[in-house]
Amino acid sequence: MARLEGRVAVVTGASSGIGEATALALTAEGSAVVIAARRRDRLEALVQRIAEAGGTAVAQATDVTSEEQVERLFALAQERFGRLDLLVNNAGIADHTPTEDMTLARWREILDINLTSVFLCSRAAYRLMKAQKRGRILTIGSISAKIPRPHNIGYASTKAALVAMTHTLALDGRAHGITASILHPGSTITELTPGMADRPPSLAMAAEEVARMIVVIAGLPDETNVFETLMLPIGQPYFGRG
Repeated sequence: MARLEGRVAVVTGASSGIGEATALALTAEGSAVVIAARRRDRLEALVQRIAEAGGTAVAQATDVTSEEQVERLFALAQERFGRLDLLVNNAGIADHTPTEDMTLARWREILDINLTSVFLCSRAAYRLMKAQKRGRILTIGSISAKIPRPHNIGYASTKAALVAMTHTLALDGRAHGITASILHPGSTITELTPGMADRPPSLAMAAEEVARMIVVIAGLPDETNVFETLMLPIGQPYFGRG
């Protein structure tokens, strides 16, 4: 039997990159998924692809910065499947604005998409999971939460804040069987980072590799958790830089 048989997951940012790869990987292991993103056409194409492979997926076009739309997303998961075992907070944007050029409007946009959306989705998931006394919330962070790059103030700040949010969710969820994790990928080939596909494998991971790690964490026993982990291509500078 597949390791996630009978499980139900919500995956945000599922129209491309890590989110798309995660939806495919979870359904290949037997989980049903509710996939969310703003691009309905991409979601519907992914649902069809998953169905052709024998999996189960439901699409919900969602702006994860909207409280109302997030509530509808999780209501759909509950109505369709009657449970929620896993939330993968993947939706987000990259940004490379120099500090002196960062406008307040852009700063707030980055916070809404990268941070507030995770709060809204995690809160909705937490409520369902608390009622069922089990569940796992997994958030995609970034190496930038640990080692920022130049012109990275908005992105790095939001990804670092997700660490504190994850630890708080894990603490608050402890008495209710809810676990929370954050996975920090290094350079990954996605639409957010043009040019990554031109790098050798030692300098850029495929989104499918990150998805494999998500499946591993999702498949852990309810009583076990990976609170925080960093996943890098072996050639990406981290140790020994300076």
